[in-house]
Amino acid sequence: MSKHRQPAPGPASLGEDLGVLLAACCERVVRTVLAALGPAGYGHLTSTQAITLLFIGRGINTVTQLAERSGLTTQAMSKICAVLQADGLLDRQPHTDDARSRRLALTADGHRLHDLLSQAGADAERAWTDLVGAQTLQTVRAALAAFAHSPEPAAPATQVRLRFT
Repeated sequence: MSKHRQPAPGPASLGEDLGVLLAACCERVVRTVLAALGPAGYGHLTSTQAITLLFIGRGINTVTQLAERSGLTTQAMSKICAVLQADGLLDRQPHTDDARSRRLALTADGHRLHDLLSQAGADAERAWTDLVGAQTLQTVRAALAAFAHSPEPAAPATQVRLRFT
């Protein structure tokens, strides 16, 4: 057993990689939100299932829309929704505009869980506000929203060289 202790982490450096900082913040918020699930009897849900439930509660109501929003395949999202449906949190109903599609809707239990997740998210945001101040958090929110909703740059064109021998 070593007598040397690891030093406590110092203050975050402004030079830290932005991607790493964003990932760490996201992970912390997700952990905070998921911690609220256990006492409510939903500790078995994954972060992707919880976020999917939040998206449905906020009006994204088809598997295709959910897959696009989350960056998953429609097959993967369909499986996630099947688990939520089996847990009694989600219902699939015929879509009024497309007979091939199903509209997703939260059940009463799903709405209760959505409210719990939303409250846990608000609690995490309040902790962040307490740490950096409301004005700073509003600036961060605006910057994140601008980046998240900006058009993605076009992928660089790749050059294909054909060789004939």
